Amino acid sequence: MRYARTLIALGALAAAGTAFAANRPAGYITICKQNESCNVPASVRVAIGRADQFIYKTLSGTFTCTAATFGGVIAGGVNECSVPTGTGGGTSSSSSSSSSSSSSSSSSSSGGGTPTGSYPGCEMPTGGQTVQLAATQVVPAGTTFDGLNKIYNLSGGGQTEGQPPVFLVKEGGTVKNVVIGLLAADGIHCEGNCTLNRVWWQDVGEDAATALGAAGTVMNITCGSAQGATDKTFQFNGRGELRISNFYVANAGKIVRTCGDCTGNGGPRKIFLTNVIARDVSSTIVGINSNFGDVATIRNLTINNSSTSKQKICQVFKGVVKGSGSSTALGVEFNTPACQVSQTDVTLIPPSVMNTSACSGSCPIP
Repeated sequence: MRYARTLIALGALAAAGTAFAANRPAGYITICKQNESCNVPASVRVAIGRADQFIYKTLSGTFTCTAATFGGVIAGGVNECSVPTGTGGGTSSSSSSSSSSSSSSSSSSSGGGTPTGSYPGCEMPTGGQTVQLAATQVVPAGTTFDGLNKIYNLSGGGQTEGQPPVFLVKEGGTVKNVVIGLLAADGIHCEGNCTLNRVWWQDVGEDAATALGAAGTVMNITCGSAQGATDKTFQFNGRGELRISNFYVANAGKIVRTCGDCTGNGGPRKIFLTNVIARDVSSTIVGINSNFGDVATIRNLTINNSSTSKQKICQVFKGVVKGSGSSTALGVEFNTPACQVSQTDVTLIPPSVMNTSACSGSCPIP
């Protein structure tokens, strides 16, 4: 844990002992502290609080982080004002109880609509050396590739099918501290159990990553972000499980799709999304094939869209084997065997809207 100032006495250290993250809700980023003047875009749901207790109010423009603004504060220490990640906003002055005083604004690193959003604590590093690969980087079985926060490029970067992966991870391999650059090809392929820890995609190519493992394998993606996946961000072609946590996705078609028409297609496949922030995902958060026994479990999902287009959370499809026609969409489900997600598992940041009417209950397969 890092602190913003040197603590020179044991008493001061004890007072600062509360974890920073506990002073803001999950999916939020601190923009100023108590008695500071802050600024936000129009109609932002701002939280004030500390120690996992919060008061919320929808605000616009410049305001002061005080009890007068929110109708109270949380006793016992310095409160913080925070906004949903990707909203933008910052501190207008270093210490003031009056909104009339102002100075140059210090913006959040994740301004709304820009490709710089992140999950709190999992921010993309900047200024790293760029590495141009001549061929796919293979991560041997059971080993760890530490990219040291460098930017890795291979080729392509568009939606052309059949591109090579930047990284090919063998059974039990790990990739960490890697930024995939603009020449993103087909991202990362995992052939079995694998972990992607602190991996960021500046601009997704064909797909960010593809799970290819057999039944019983787990692909674990944690603490990163992906921007600009025109179609799907993560492709699930194998079996087993795909787990995504503490992750930020922006400007994508989908976050995860189990394959709709692969050669030898089938299931079951299990998807777990936990602590994920989605910004302007145009189609659906998760797409699964219920006829193959796919299951999606979603917890603590935050939707932070820039429009009122109705966001699909768990879209059910009828999958097919390649050459047997096309995969067909069946509807949106909540609290069903296939879509284990409740509307209360989703936080909507205005003006975001959730699609709750495309299907009532389980959608029957024709």
